[in-house]
Amino acid sequence: MKIYRHFHALSFDIVLGALASSSLAARMFKANPGWAWWVTLGLTVWLLYMGDHVVDAWKHRKISKRELHRYIFGNRKTVLWAMGVIGIVDMSLIFNFLDNVLLKYALILAGVVLLFYAMRHLLRKNRAFFIPGEAFVLLLYMAGTWLGPFVSRGGELQTPDALIAIMFAGVLLMNLGVISLYDIKLDSRLGIASLAHTLGRKSIRNLLMTTGMVIYLLMILQFLVFGLNSYSQFALIISGMATILLLVLFLPSFFRKNDYYRWTADAVLYMGFLSLLVNL
Repeated sequence: MKIYRHFHALSFDIVLGALASSSLAARMFKANPGWAWWVTLGLTVWLLYMGDHVVDAWKHRKISKRELHRYIFGNRKTVLWAMGVIGIVDMSLIFNFLDNVLLKYALILAGVVLLFYAMRHLLRKNRAFFIPGEAFVLLLYMAGTWLGPFVSRGGELQTPDALIAIMFAGVLLMNLGVISLYDIKLDSRLGIASLAHTLGRKSIRNLLMTTGMVIYLLMILQFLVFGLNSYSQFALIISGMATILLLVLFLPSFFRKNDYYRWTADAVLYMGFLSLLVNL
């Protein structure tokens, strides 16, 4: 495997994207959640994604169709040991150094996550109540990466903040939707009811294009209502993310080569670090 494939298999790219997303929120809210937030965010995101990979790798251990599953299963002992050590460190930091108010909301979020998992498992055969996994990931990712900056700000959400939050949620939807569209055949063979598999190719493409257009309209609204300020710069960064994802959507012949679509979709979130250059 190439270096980046190791980087991806070990979910380091996801951790980096989460830190970039939280950086954008912290910059926009003009908040500083503290060092414990940044460290525990990275560790917790790594544990969640690696735990998911380990479970999937075990489920498909006999006939693995994904390189990721084969990699994780082949190194499962090392991965499990690492998860155990990092889990202990993460819990110690959370309960000893994380702000008490932030800890309270983090525990509530964890409870909601567990409830969502349980309900999704119980209702997985009921199509009337079935929710695609991408919807869960979007809500968890958004809430998890923005929780620290939002609570540190005092829980105050102004109109410009709400518009940026909606735009960013749209980018997350496009990110997850693009990947599910490219992986629709593989997900179907693995029995994974992804967003694209649930809605169909045409519907998911229309949804992603519509989401991109909404993001552009909200960016224009930011300029018209609030002028050229820091919020408009955040809106421009997020619109740039949407533009790249639309390119991935419209140029499958290029992005399918060597899994460029996956690397690009993951790297799009790194643009959140550009928020550090915004003049407040």
